[in-house]
Amino acid sequence: MENNYLTLNTTAALPDREQDLAILFLDIRNFTGLMEQQPEQTVIEVVRRLFTAFNQVIKKFEGKVVEIAGDSMYAVFGLQAGLKESVNNAYQAAKVMLRTVTLFNEAHDVPFDGGPLEIGVGLHAGRVFVGEFGLDNAPQLSVMGLPVNIASRLQAKTKELNNDLILSEDAWQLLTGEHGVMQHQTVKLQGISHHQQVRLAGKPYNDHAPELDYLLAISG
Repeated sequence: MENNYLTLNTTAALPDREQDLAILFLDIRNFTGLMEQQPEQTVIEVVRRLFTAFNQVIKKFEGKVVEIAGDSMYAVFGLQAGLKESVNNAYQAAKVMLRTVTLFNEAHDVPFDGGPLEIGVGLHAGRVFVGEFGLDNAPQLSVMGLPVNIASRLQAKTKELNNDLILSEDAWQLLTGEHGVMQHQTVKLQGISHHQQVRLAGKPYNDHAPELDYLLAISG
């Protein structure tokens, strides 16, 4: 009798192991709008240049890119180091990448209609499952677990909270040295049942600045 069930050809080179990692998600703001306003190939080339620079920054701070999908990048820190060092490395990498975008905008004198390029970054730390996994192709690094979902949701929250770098409280507690005042908030993340404590570690987005200034003015 013929078997009509779909068989997945999967390959796992190494069994999953539990490990404490710093997890960073990065996304380019208003990517769809940029694609609508500018020639798509121009936008894609710019994004590739930025992501190439971001990859170098992540590697410099001993991190590893897990995945790039369209306008987003996902990286982990701590595969070969302790968690506290890794969180600090991830935070420094995030600051350098944000600075890289600023320098890019200054060099190109606002290359796109509607304002300069901006990114949002979410950073979390926690215990995840690390292994290798592949569908047909050679196995690639796989990192899975609730902390990954939380880091992704933190990045998505950057626009709503009007801040381009959001750290979970877990990550913030592991930072060392002087990092200035970071506003504390309790937030609800999509798909996460428990409210999360976060720190706003970046700056407001340019397209929100006038509205924010107005609200501050009328509030006295």
